[in-house]
Amino acid sequence: MINKISSYVGTEVIDPNLNITQLIQKYGYAVEEHVVTTEDGYVLKMFRIPRSGPPIFLMHGFIEGSDDWVAAGYDKAIAYSLAAQNYDVWMGNARGTRHSLKHVTLNSYQPSFWNYTWHEIGIYDLPTMIDRVLEITRKSSLTYIGHSQGTTAFYVMCSLKPQYNEKISLMVSLAPAAYFSNMKAILLKLLAINPDETHAAFTRAGIYDLFGHDELFLPLLKVLCGNPLTAFLICENLISSVGGFNYNQVNIPRLPVIFGHFPTGVSVKQGIHYLQSGHSGHFRQYDYGSDNLKYYNSLTPPSYPLENIKAPVAIFLGDGDYLAVREDVVKLVERLPNVVDFYTVPDENFSHFDFLWAKDINTLILPKLLSLIKKYI
Repeated sequence: MINKISSYVGTEVIDPNLNITQLIQKYGYAVEEHVVTTEDGYVLKMFRIPRSGPPIFLMHGFIEGSDDWVAAGYDKAIAYSLAAQNYDVWMGNARGTRHSLKHVTLNSYQPSFWNYTWHEIGIYDLPTMIDRVLEITRKSSLTYIGHSQGTTAFYVMCSLKPQYNEKISLMVSLAPAAYFSNMKAILLKLLAINPDETHAAFTRAGIYDLFGHDELFLPLLKVLCGNPLTAFLICENLISSVGGFNYNQVNIPRLPVIFGHFPTGVSVKQGIHYLQSGHSGHFRQYDYGSDNLKYYNSLTPPSYPLENIKAPVAIFLGDGDYLAVREDVVKLVERLPNVVDFYTVPDENFSHFDFLWAKDINTLILPKLLSLIKKYI
């Protein structure tokens, strides 16, 4: 593998210093920026590749943002592929990502800015963005494609705000993230043993967000991941230890571009909520411990009523995924009332982040994805 990587050293790697709008424009597409404000005051930015076809809304995962739908390159990235088929492509950004660091009263350097989990993303961010897309496109529904946390937030939204089911013609779950009892990422399994203590350790250190401010970590990231060799040896292996190893699908020349946009900001509390799911075996609201009575009038947090999700859902699973593991995904599928397809990617090592950046995404993901979208438009 080292010999294979070394052959890429010196290869020209384009795009690592371009932002998302520059990337999209460079490859011949128009791009629009749209700003919305949530009910609880977060200012979110969406990016649109305007086309004349039906709208498709792309929602990123944990420590991801809109940029990750284009970072794989014009010939592979899902956003470009959909735009090439004339779909009207919208890419959302949850609160705390680099494009959504504003609030009507709070500053992103205040701990209170980061007092949320993916629960709030599901009940505030997604509905606000989806409503704006439908308002501008003058459509009654759209296709929703989520990766990882982008699926979690959708399950939150459509279970607690079931009226949004009617606004979704099809929901595609790439690496669906709800249950985590069987996750294989060693570090996360260890942290999930005691999520409360993990959270307390961050709080004691005064850490309320991860990767929330580019100026603090992007210079280091550029040093570590600025060329294909170090990007593979350091950054790719670090992220693979969480999401799964699949060296055959690593698009080595694009790594400096990918890591020029990834990761982006999340709240620590967001991550703790996932660790709680791994610890408890339940998909439920945030566990406040002894304060649950105050928040929920119950000793335990309520589970999300997945039976309320009536929109058609297609599941995409990778058997090399360390986070969305088959046993946990099957548990989710058994609770969802309208699963219309369960697709296992035909690569036994297909991992969590391969859904965004795999070298063979054109053959392993896109044909199935495009076929499903066309069927439910």
